[in-house]
Amino acid sequence: MVLSSRRTVSVRRLFDACFCYSLAMWWRFATMHNNVNIDFFGGLVAAITCEVQEYYEDKMRLPRGLLWGAVWVASGGAFASDAASLNDLEERLYRLEQDATSTSPSDNWTDRVSINGFVTYGLTRHNVHEKQGAGIFPNPEQGKPFYYLDTLSDEVSHRELSRVGLQFDVKVNDRTSAVVQILGQAIDNYDAEVQWAFVDYELLPGLHWRGGRLVLPTFMHSQYLNVGYAYHWAALPSEVYGTVPFDTFDGMDLTWSVNTGPLSHELSAFYGGVDLEDGDPPVTVDYELRNYMGANLRSSWGSLNSWLSYTESTFTADFASLGLPSASLDKEVLASGSIGLGYDNGSFMLMAERSYYDSDNWIPDRWGGYVSTGYRFGKWMPHLTWGATNSTGLGEVLEEGDPAKVFLAQQSMVRSKSWTYGLRYDLAPGVDVKLEAQTFYDMSTSSYRQEGANLNGMFTSSVSAGEIDTDDPTVYRLSVDAVF
Repeated sequence: MVLSSRRTVSVRRLFDACFCYSLAMWWRFATMHNNVNIDFFGGLVAAITCEVQEYYEDKMRLPRGLLWGAVWVASGGAFASDAASLNDLEERLYRLEQDATSTSPSDNWTDRVSINGFVTYGLTRHNVHEKQGAGIFPNPEQGKPFYYLDTLSDEVSHRELSRVGLQFDVKVNDRTSAVVQILGQAIDNYDAEVQWAFVDYELLPGLHWRGGRLVLPTFMHSQYLNVGYAYHWAALPSEVYGTVPFDTFDGMDLTWSVNTGPLSHELSAFYGGVDLEDGDPPVTVDYELRNYMGANLRSSWGSLNSWLSYTESTFTADFASLGLPSASLDKEVLASGSIGLGYDNGSFMLMAERSYYDSDNWIPDRWGGYVSTGYRFGKWMPHLTWGATNSTGLGEVLEEGDPAKVFLAQQSMVRSKSWTYGLRYDLAPGVDVKLEAQTFYDMSTSSYRQEGANLNGMFTSSVSAGEIDTDDPTVYRLSVDAVF
């Protein structure tokens, strides 16, 4: 009965609307021939407006004031002049109807655009106060401090960890969205760069295609690499996340979200390329990754989650600017992969990740991994991480005997182990404070010494710098993270 009543009301309102339209057309014809009583029709139009008002308010969302204003104009002086004024009034009413249908809440741009951001402020330093020396090969850094990951010295720095980012998400329609993320890092003087810029299109429910500048889908935490609030460390473990010098690529991916019983999965396949310039002019090296392709699988089951990734590409680099043209690479195949496991029930956390990359040229093969655990006591979370990385394959390069390739391979050898002791405190919703110390050890072996490889792990790549004498070289970090 309720449904029947609603249909009756809708039909009645539609009939009233058609009647009013016919009446308006007749009115126009009559006034053009000057044979109508304007006062009479003005009252008649006002009388039927009560019915039409309900229709417009329900279906068109036309404000009450606008409707009565139109009636007043229709019943007064607007119809009292000539046919030209009637044409103008009809056009105005048409525009009002169009505005009413096009300004629904879902079309408001503020409902389609969301803006999020993150910021990190950090202090860092290490305790290696020695100066780099010189050896068989010239060392342009002789007399300078040892730099951890080529940037951090024994002086307090505000630049290595500090960064800010803004992300704009725009819903174009029900199936299409666009995302742009802008990142500024203190180490680059906060020069803003577009980190992400892609279009997301839903092909089918659960199946999305994205194209543009995307995050490099290499590791378990790659998706939120720069959002410090998203993980418990002040800096992600360098044994894994310090192995790749770039974190975005230009291309596309296809992601399928599916459930298999209690397990949720995200399976992605991707394809694209990377261009990277390293060094300071005039001595720069251009790196190119082409046919960058692979797949990854992220799965979760309650408090458990897993990650699996494989990537392959062709690698090109010109080392002529370094005076080492014979070491240049032309479309050499480079393969990499990673696997990760995690458990987090809200209190206890345990995770592990291992990565590798290998090639068929002078670049040493390298693997890295870590195991991390922690426990939340209210707002406090102490945590402990063990990490390790090691390079292999230098012997084959030494047998080949090309001096340029040997020199670059020796500098690219990295061996290191570390313990990270950390504490995170959630200061307020969306804000945390972190303190940690990462102590390194086992950064060389007898074979490294015999082969002339880098003996200082991630503290320098120069084989002529001399070996660090400091016991347990340590990097200290203090950071504040916020998301908004």
